[in-house]
Amino acid sequence: MENFGKPVPPAPSPENYQLKWHKFLIYFALWAGAVLNLSNAVACLNGTQYGNQAAQVYTVYSGMKTVDVIYGIALLALTAYMIYVRFELARFKIGAPSKLYVLYIINVVLGVLYTIVVSSVTRLPFSSLLSDSVGPIIGAVIMLFINQNYYNKRLELFIN
Repeated sequence: MENFGKPVPPAPSPENYQLKWHKFLIYFALWAGAVLNLSNAVACLNGTQYGNQAAQVYTVYSGMKTVDVIYGIALLALTAYMIYVRFELARFKIGAPSKLYVLYIINVVLGVLYTIVVSSVTRLPFSSLLSDSVGPIIGAVIMLFINQNYYNKRLELFIN
């Protein structure tokens, strides 16, 4: 079909793009992240992240049980959101890439907030606690930028 003598480009479709990263995210990475978050949520809710020393930790730092339960609930919500975002991406829903970016931002914010609150409750230096959470925080920031770059080039696919 022509438009005033110029060929009309084909409508954007997933078949016109290399979507290896997209497929990796929706078939593996987001599911794996959800399983990891669920595992961490259960550990926080049960105190098993401390091994067999949960009773001692909660005795010495009485506020930690509350912090861990709240963080565990937040991780459960994040797990559900991660699965939701996975299905939005898989269906090429409008705004799905933005929801993915929000997912990574929430990951960063939760990690930093948890570290700040744990430092406050335990009176341990923030910097010493941050060393345990800096890897996942940096990973989430890197994933945010990688995905933003990747999906900004494919936004026209998200029309459903």
